[in-house]
Amino acid sequence: MRTFAALTLIALLAACKPATDRPAAGEDSVDAPAMPEAKADGPAAATTAVSLDGEGLRFVDKNNGKTSLLAFGVPRAQAEEALARVAGKADDRSTNEECGAGTMEFTRFDAMTLNFQDGKFVGWFLGNENGASEYSTLSGIGVGTTRAKAKESVSIADVEDSTLGEEFSIGTGDHVIGGMFAEPGDSAKIDALFAGDNCFFR
Repeated sequence: MRTFAALTLIALLAACKPATDRPAAGEDSVDAPAMPEAKADGPAAATTAVSLDGEGLRFVDKNNGKTSLLAFGVPRAQAEEALARVAGKADDRSTNEECGAGTMEFTRFDAMTLNFQDGKFVGWFLGNENGASEYSTLSGIGVGTTRAKAKESVSIADVEDSTLGEEFSIGTGDHVIGGMFAEPGDSAKIDALFAGDNCFFR
């Protein structure tokens, strides 16, 4: 269950995962099972892509390039149904009553988590997990994009003294996309992206 109440990206992405037992000295190591592919098996997956947007999620028709915005503020059921048509069935639902902005509910589809308050879609969080490669901005920025590559198409503003690590933002005004790099430097890769309201403690 996702809690999103951590102070660092490591805690954000690892808190819900069980610890891996290391083999004792002298024992043969055991290969971890391969991570499964993202489902992306919704009825519209073949014809629709999902683009990350500072105002919500943008659905792109692969045939003609037309887009439609799933905006923050729509009812939870509408947001869940829209993403399920592309991503497939949701993995789980959870709640965190300790978020700084108040109680928040979550619905997770592989690496993508939709955030809700008072029954409304208020934010999203894309982690460096199975299925992250299915999402990117319209300019092609996604989890795994390097800082140097991202700077070719957008202006990146670093968030000084962030408690979340190498935090940055893309865009201006109220509808920016936030993110975190795995480490400093131009070769660092994006480890997470998010927009709207999230359960971060700063």
